[in-house]
Amino acid sequence: MTEIVMNQSELAAEIAARLRDEVAAAVKARDVGVATGAPVAEGDGSFGDFLKCVATNDVRRLRAVYKSSKALDETSGASGGFLVPTQFEERIRAVGAPMLFDQLVAAGRGPLVLRTNAAELALPVLEQDQAPNVESSALVGGVRLIWREQSADVQESEPKFEQRIFRPHSADAYVAAATELITDAPQALEDTLVSLFGRAYAVLKARVMLRGTGVGQPRGIVGHPASISVTRATTGTQVEKDTDTILAMIQRLLPGSATAVWIAHPFWRSRLMATRLSETLLYTVNGQSLVYGDTLAGIPIAYSEHLPEVTGAGSLILADLSYYAFVERAGFSVAFSEHVRFLKRQSVWLFGVRIDGAPLVNAPLILADGAGTNTVSPFVEIAAGS
Repeated sequence: MTEIVMNQSELAAEIAARLRDEVAAAVKARDVGVATGAPVAEGDGSFGDFLKCVATNDVRRLRAVYKSSKALDETSGASGGFLVPTQFEERIRAVGAPMLFDQLVAAGRGPLVLRTNAAELALPVLEQDQAPNVESSALVGGVRLIWREQSADVQESEPKFEQRIFRPHSADAYVAAATELITDAPQALEDTLVSLFGRAYAVLKARVMLRGTGVGQPRGIVGHPASISVTRATTGTQVEKDTDTILAMIQRLLPGSATAVWIAHPFWRSRLMATRLSETLLYTVNGQSLVYGDTLAGIPIAYSEHLPEVTGAGSLILADLSYYAFVERAGFSVAFSEHVRFLKRQSVWLFGVRIDGAPLVNAPLILADGAGTNTVSPFVEIAAGS
């Protein structure tokens, strides 16, 4: 065995060279993984670990393991939070499954949901709020088949379109947590934050679809110019008045609305259960969920705390939500700050979404019965009253 003898300076140089080679190899391997998108073994990533990487600004791991990048805020030009990886975004969305908005979509009675990667989305929409020819219908935007004698010229009959622009608005959820918890046990936050973010998003969607103002946020159904307000009946007992009002609302619903749904303030339930035609109850009790749930005059009914109280306008609505478009900017984002609540020794998570939405009609539709004043709508709401 040959003995290698080095002096102190030679030994130090050899150790330094080997360290340089090892570090260079490790960096090269990690960079290759980032560049090629090399697959990561299952278990290498979790939402808790993702949150910790966001908190420590571990950009390299966020890119290598989670394929996540910075979200950009186009209104200011500043960088926002990190985009939530698809697998975690799906978990967050799944939390909202039992809640109103997602139940409506799952039951085939929800709005038209669109996703986009662009700052805005333009939809061509038929102009259905013009008085139609008696041989046509507002439902088809003025298009009609015109009778023609043999060899006569074809008369013009074109649809009328308008371009509806949707620009997703930003909305954020603010969650504070103890700094020690984030540092020592980020995985403990995982289920809590997934549940909080998911429920907050589900609530937000239902709220803006029903009562959004349209200023810096989506425009909701209640009070929209396309909604028809039905005056409450005033003659008879309370049951008779409620029954007459419900029948009047059904009369104003757009014909052929096979996916219509009632949405009511929860305190309406006992009153609606008493409504009847002669001896037949209008309300049928089948359970609590929307899919197998209660019906009113054969139409499914759901309840929402986001509607006005029972005496308020819009506390009971009958809607065909296929005439409502809900647009999501693809991807959630998560940002982190340890400075906002520094003196409380808390750090803050900021969960961000970008959405827009609005009815696809501007006004009630005029029937082609020749009267010119009889209107229907996919959105019918009750007026204020007792």
